[in-house]
Amino acid sequence: MDLGSYLIQVRNDRGYSQRDLAEKSGVSPAEISRVESGKRQKPSPAVLRAIADTLVISYPYLMQLAGYMDETAPDEAPATEDVFRDESTGRIVDVSSGAREMLQNDAAWANVAYRVSRELSEEDRQMLTVLAMQYLKKNRGDGPWNR
Repeated sequence: MDLGSYLIQVRNDRGYSQRDLAEKSGVSPAEISRVESGKRQKPSPAVLRAIADTLVISYPYLMQLAGYMDETAPDEAPATEDVFRDESTGRIVDVSSGAREMLQNDAAWANVAYRVSRELSEEDRQMLTVLAMQYLKKNRGDGPWNR
């Protein structure tokens, strides 16, 4: 996959428009457009770093796609699933650290969450995710029932 196609895919997965990505990364909308369209084949490392940090993706992998590096180590491949942004705090969380914290705080709940991820269909997991998010919003006081 080329750099532009990869960035379009990840940006869309995150629900960002080009303008959103530009605002969050500090990279101009024109530069985002040039990189995604392939008009800018080798953006500067600073631009790639800003985009990687904003999209929470591997900087070394972007450097490889841009032609700065020949290859990356296997653990430096696009690892968007290895980190996530905690919606309640805005913090970037490493999945392994989050799982360890969850296990230490409540092993029974960690076991249930693991089983849900392994045993339920995608449709059932999505339904439980929606219900859990509604529950969290209700208890934080920002749900529609608290207006």
